Amino acid sequence: MRKKRKKSLKKISPTSLFSKKNLAIFLIIFSLPIMGIFALNYLDVFQKEKQESNIDHSTQKLMDKMKKMLDDEKNRLSLEVQKNTDSNDSTYQKYPKLPPVITHKKEQEVKKTDEHFSEISDYKKSLEQLDKDEDVKITKKPYIQTGKPKLAIIIDDVSYEHQVRMIENIPYKITPSFFPPTSRHPDTVKLASRFEFAMIHLPMEALSYTKPEPSTLVVSDSSLVMQKRIRELKKLFPRISYYNNHTGSKFTANQEAMDRLFQVFKDENLSFVDSRTTAKTKAPFVAQKYGMNLLSRDVFLDNEIEKNAIQKQLVKAVNLAKKHGFAIAIGHPHTNTLTVLKEAKAILRDVDVVYVKDL
Repeated sequence: MRKKRKKSLKKISPTSLFSKKNLAIFLIIFSLPIMGIFALNYLDVFQKEKQESNIDHSTQKLMDKMKKMLDDEKNRLSLEVQKNTDSNDSTYQKYPKLPPVITHKKEQEVKKTDEHFSEISDYKKSLEQLDKDEDVKITKKPYIQTGKPKLAIIIDDVSYEHQVRMIENIPYKITPSFFPPTSRHPDTVKLASRFEFAMIHLPMEALSYTKPEPSTLVVSDSSLVMQKRIRELKKLFPRISYYNNHTGSKFTANQEAMDRLFQVFKDENLSFVDSRTTAKTKAPFVAQKYGMNLLSRDVFLDNEIEKNAIQKQLVKAVNLAKKHGFAIAIGHPHTNTLTVLKEAKAILRDVDVVYVKDL
């Protein structure tokens, strides 16, 4: 019995462990975890690539949509601009272009003065033709002075918003004199209404001025023509009762024309300030004939447009006010002129700057 059991037990040799069959099984068992790891990594990479692909696709789709929206908006705006341009052409033509801003360069200021601020050039022309025996001397009436001497400062040729703003910033009672409205300066009625006191700058015929304002009064105008013009201006400026002449070296030197005009002024209860663009002015004689008070310019502030020259003229006006009790200075809306007036506290300390109506 013992011998039979020994025969049934087989001896296992080392070579049998590494047989081909056992090696194959061993390799399969060993490689399964590795293959699983690689499979998981691949799956993760695949999913990431898929997500990135989806994101890229969505981004591209969004960009395409935005581009289409921008193109549509661009086309819409182009059509709208074209439509507005077509419909507004006539509207734009209604509004005149504003003049260029006056610079501080002397040659540009002088050119501007010759073209628009022409009382001074008109006055200089009249002096060239003056016979000394014909020079009209203005004798000031006795003036009862109470308090400081009075100085009225008129700024002629006021036409535009930027000029009005500068005048409003001057800390004194400056008297602006406005052009009647024209296509070139259509807003003077509205601008004049911003002031407590203002004047009308009435265009009159000059000796040799080639660019007169529309509806300039000329020496050949009849009384009816003058009356019609003055009444038109009264309707436009119902609060204004003081006028002074723009240019007018020829008109104010003509006694018959001035006689007709002063008759209208008296009938309409208006006052006249002589800008004295000619030394031959007949205003004193005609005013005396009609028993009307006449005020006349004493000094032009901006014969020259440099600041120091304007300051000297302002000092001259102050000295005349001290001598006679009052004086009238006329300037123009040059940047330098208005700047000097704004900064003139030291020069004006001994006078009261008043409106023309308060002289």
